[in-house]
Amino acid sequence: MDRAVEVNRVAIIGAGTIGSAVAMALRPHFQVMVTRRRGGIPTELLEAGVEEGGANQEAASWADVVILAVKPYQVLEVMSQISEVAPEAAPKVVVSLAAAMTIQMMEAVCPFPVVRAMTNTACRIRRGYTVYSNGLAVGEEEEAVVRSVFRSMGAFEKVDEQYLDVLTAMSGSGPAYMYTVLEAMILGALKAGLPRDLALRAAANTAIGASSLLLESGGHPAELRDQVITPGGVTIEGLYELEEGRVRTAFMRAVSAAALRSVELADSARRSAMDKGILAMQVKER
Repeated sequence: MDRAVEVNRVAIIGAGTIGSAVAMALRPHFQVMVTRRRGGIPTELLEAGVEEGGANQEAASWADVVILAVKPYQVLEVMSQISEVAPEAAPKVVVSLAAAMTIQMMEAVCPFPVVRAMTNTACRIRRGYTVYSNGLAVGEEEEAVVRSVFRSMGAFEKVDEQYLDVLTAMSGSGPAYMYTVLEAMILGALKAGLPRDLALRAAANTAIGASSLLLESGGHPAELRDQVITPGGVTIEGLYELEEGRVRTAFMRAVSAAALRSVELADSARRSAMDKGILAMQVKER
């Protein structure tokens, strides 16, 4: 059981899709401040009671927890900014939600405890799946702090950092894959004459039910799939067409390609930070 911790204020740097989703999830449980490099934060956040912050350093001084929801190439520059916060006003922990950026690179710039994490847009409705790895300075108290935050976003799990690039490709990018599948199912239903609203509800609820059964049963997807198939029936006819289209191969390649892109982004960000003098030369490529 997680220990009780005192976390009141969370600063989110970056008000894009993920930053806004996290802010909406956390606002009922924490004081939330969001900063944005250009323009104001979205109106829906203000209406939900989220505060608009000024400079990143000021937001970090105010917060118990700082969450970076910026692009990978921006992470080290932002961490360099907030590293100037006075020790007495330092946040308990800094969490990066950026793809690819390794703990080693972030710790080379940030003097505060660092957690590398990845979530997805479903955290907006507290149904996200967040995976995280701790930096060297993260102890029991700091981990309890981040877990109290992640709990408000949905399911969460601690993993070895070596898996985070693949998990980014699966869980971080996964909703986009799932929406593509659902869209295709809906279009197929429309072609067969089903009303649009009914097709959408049928596709979405089928995905929810299938995922829930998979998690609760502990079975293998292939085992559960076979339970739906009858000889000469409807399901096998549809599966045959999917196999003809090499759907499984396409998904395997999508995850693999996205994971590789994560590595490329990290290396590009590392070189850029070195060119700007933010990162020392001794932080090597992976």
